[in-house]
Amino acid sequence: MSGIQYFHFSVELWGALFCIVAAACAFMIRYFDKKMTNKLINLMVCACFLMICDALAWWFRGNTSPFGYQAVRFTNYMAFFFGFLTMPLTAEYVSDIISKRAENTELYWKNIEWGLFLVGVVLLTINNFYKYIYAFDEQNRYYRLTFSFIPGFIAFVGIIITLGVAFRYVGKMNRFERIAVILFLVLPIIGITIQIFYYGISITNIMLVISSFVLFFSHINSFMQYIIEKEKELAEERIRIFNQQIQPHFIFNSLNVIRYLCKKSPDEAVETINEFSGYLRSSTDFLNETDCIDASKEFDLVKHYVFMEQKRFGKSISVEFELEDTDFMIPPFAVQTSVENAIKHGLRSINKKDGKIVISSCKKDGSHIIIIMDNGAGFDTDRIKSDSSSHVGIVNTRKRLDLMCRGTFNIESREGEGTKVTITIPETDV
Repeated sequence: MSGIQYFHFSVELWGALFCIVAAACAFMIRYFDKKMTNKLINLMVCACFLMICDALAWWFRGNTSPFGYQAVRFTNYMAFFFGFLTMPLTAEYVSDIISKRAENTELYWKNIEWGLFLVGVVLLTINNFYKYIYAFDEQNRYYRLTFSFIPGFIAFVGIIITLGVAFRYVGKMNRFERIAVILFLVLPIIGITIQIFYYGISITNIMLVISSFVLFFSHINSFMQYIIEKEKELAEERIRIFNQQIQPHFIFNSLNVIRYLCKKSPDEAVETINEFSGYLRSSTDFLNETDCIDASKEFDLVKHYVFMEQKRFGKSISVEFELEDTDFMIPPFAVQTSVENAIKHGLRSINKKDGKIVISSCKKDGSHIIIIMDNGAGFDTDRIKSDSSSHVGIVNTRKRLDLMCRGTFNIESREGEGTKVTITIPETDV
């Protein structure tokens, strides 16, 4: 193997290794923007295969063995194939960035890129039967033919179109995205231009390796900004929860119940004090938590809270626990807030005499399911979308579930019939 062959083989193999590592890293953080991350992964995997194929094409160049004869032809064809494929995949990724930043703007130019990809593959396939783009000499070495400019021209047109769209919406991107997208598109154009006039170095693929670095780190930067923003939101949410949980009226009402029981039934008063103490202790401990807690601890808090409310309202509130699954993690107060809403807004808002709440948990289809059902007043769930400020507890619980454990929060309710809250928490990825 000559020095130039070894150089290309080494550079592109290292580039392929980087792309596959970048794809793996992106996969691990895909939850912050699954759609966009999956498109970046597709692009990185495609770039990886492009570089592997081109590296092997250089490795087998000049190998006149039967295997080398076939390997050179296959790897060259696949290098062109994956080169064409990077165009629509880049368009898909850039389109998703623009759509996200420009208020869900729907862009269709990526369909043109898929069309260019198909044209390129068809013309490349024809070359296997009628040589007009490239061929191989008796030493099994690649050489250009009359229409060798066609692949570069197609790639050039595809990149220019995507670059034009990127410039059109460049103001919608953040600074790092702007630099990364422009460099990812401009560097290969420079490589294609150089390679048209100077053959012998795969400068386009080397430029692609460099631009892949930039694009990946742009995505990581977006992820870091996401983490910072979500940490800020969670910090604000902890303050809100603190103010919500340590409610003077709940404490005063509980103390009044205890005072009454001290006169009527001292033993029952002691039990109530223990439950009240357990509620305060758990609430205080949870307020210091910055991560999810054991579901069993959350259910214990709910039981303390329910006990105090039943002491206050007597037989008008019935609560059943059907807990089959407690071995998972959940954001603090996620269940307690829903139970509190069920009592305050579902049952007590209409002074329901036979109010009933059922709290159940189970494991189904790889997820932990918690259901809180009541037979209270119910409400129109569309009001949450139109006036989220009036349902801040629901909105923030849904947000915390998503941020802290990728959980979901769903409400079904009918006025006069009751409400059903379903919390779904996926199993933690190993």
